[in-house]
Amino acid sequence: MTTAPARPRGRRPGHDDTRGTIREAAADLFAAEGYDRVSLRAIARAADVDPALVHHYFDSKADLYCEAAFDTRWDVDEFVRDILHGSPDQIGRRAAKAFFDRWDVDEAQRSDYLGSLTRDAGRGRHALTEMIAREVFTPIAAAQGHSNAPYRGQLAASALLGMMVARNQVELPLVSSLSLRSLATPLGATLQHYLVDAW
Repeated sequence: MTTAPARPRGRRPGHDDTRGTIREAAADLFAAEGYDRVSLRAIARAADVDPALVHHYFDSKADLYCEAAFDTRWDVDEFVRDILHGSPDQIGRRAAKAFFDRWDVDEAQRSDYLGSLTRDAGRGRHALTEMIAREVFTPIAAAQGHSNAPYRGQLAASALLGMMVARNQVELPLVSSLSLRSLATPLGATLQHYLVDAW
């Protein structure tokens, strides 16, 4: 009588679908817990893979989040560097324009973004806000020397995402009738105040 081969112990090694398995586990955790509370090690446990494989397939937590939530790649570090490059008194406007340029995508992908903002599933609807606050706006505020950079980052994220929801989900008439280009100046002034100005 032949015996079945023993199942290997420990975390399963990488295989053809490891990247997809990690993405699915990450999407579930981000939807349930939000962005800040989820670690890469927790994602590895949920996917039943070695933590080193998460780092192998994804450059950062933000990179994994964008792929898991929106099926898109986003080099957040480069995005922040581009916003910081140039005159400090234009940081807010550059940030608004950079986000609006990224926001101006095809309708299907835009619906995915809005879904993440309005999903009623634990902390899932907060994940995008938390990611943008932590990975984009907090580093920008910190680069200005502000000791309260995390607070400023959350204020800036609330302003940006509030504008997106007001324009595309709630459809406030005057706001939704304007182009994204037209909104870059007023939103930029708000972001400038939160991220750069002394107060």
